[in-house]
Amino acid sequence: MKKLSCLFIFILLLWGNSYGAEHKNILLLLGSADPVVLTQRVDVAVQLYRIRPMDAIIVSGGCGAHGSKICEASSMALQLVSKGVPAALIFKEENSKTTVQNYIFSRRLKNNAGEQIIQPGDTVNVVSNHWHAIAVAARLQKYDGVTAKFFIEGAIQPKKEDRLDYAGIFNAYDDNHFFTLKGTWLTPEAVWAKKDSTYYLTQDIVYTTDAANSSYSVSPVEKLFPFLKGISEFNPPVYIDESTAWYILFDGYCRKVSKKNYQVLDEQPIQEWLKLPDTLNWSQINTGYIQGKSLVLIGRDKVLLAEQKGKTFQYVRETLPQHFFVNWPYSWGAGNVSAARLQPGENKVIFYRNMESAICTIDQKTVEKAFPLKLKWIGEIK
Repeated sequence: MKKLSCLFIFILLLWGNSYGAEHKNILLLLGSADPVVLTQRVDVAVQLYRIRPMDAIIVSGGCGAHGSKICEASSMALQLVSKGVPAALIFKEENSKTTVQNYIFSRRLKNNAGEQIIQPGDTVNVVSNHWHAIAVAARLQKYDGVTAKFFIEGAIQPKKEDRLDYAGIFNAYDDNHFFTLKGTWLTPEAVWAKKDSTYYLTQDIVYTTDAANSSYSVSPVEKLFPFLKGISEFNPPVYIDESTAWYILFDGYCRKVSKKNYQVLDEQPIQEWLKLPDTLNWSQINTGYIQGKSLVLIGRDKVLLAEQKGKTFQYVRETLPQHFFVNWPYSWGAGNVSAARLQPGENKVIFYRNMESAICTIDQKTVEKAFPLKLKWIGEIK
């Protein structure tokens, strides 16, 4: 009998550990460009944290949104820690400019091991002092397989500048793929030009337009790159730009692809192309470029540098974008560049980040002012 009791307890422990590992309790704190409002939202999050254990806390908000002088995610993280929340629980999403992007970028956010933080089966508690939390929670539950709840404490009377159509976040698109595309339109992962056409690759489509953007076409990514079939916003390839080719990192392989005819010129395991230290992994990298024998990789919050030795690159060091580049835009935070596009013969590279682009002079590492990237919306093309 005693053995059976011990076995029963052991099974319960295993079940409990398994359940805890599979289903997490997550707090998603929505940012604000107003420092006073931001602090009010942090206070609501702290109240919830003290009565409900959390496995992870996502603070979502970019730098300089609406002309503000704060980096929302960093400010919220510092305030949470000052109020007793363990720093190890906090993950920063500092790319968002809007409530829609709070939803989009938070659901994509990964931890340092490259695992998505929000996963199906989790409980996500969306926190704010404003009722936009309701719309974000509703969309998370409908499209992301989670149990979503909202926690709001604050004035119910809308301000003059408040948008009153936050329900549109929930109702706007039944196709979540097009909703996430529109919410970040345009944030490309690769950009190139041929004759009078420019190509913007984003998620699983290629948007092709003429110089005046008077007409455009849309095609699936796998039409040009068949080996990318099945990609999604949660497992994006990494496109490294070079003068005549891309190095596309996907599904464990680095493929060198000709810009002239889109043919695969070479293929090797990623870890043979560039072996990273154990503290780094490819999920932390967004894009990069090769100039001569130098490889520059830009990630969520870092820059990695390497030098070419034969067919491989040798890792050199890690640094921060604002330390490596001169005049790094404040609104671009600590990284999150989505694409890098070399300008042949000009010693320049164009960076793309969240509906903006900026030109960088490579040898001086000087970044010019960021400008909005505006292209016609693709609409409901299926």
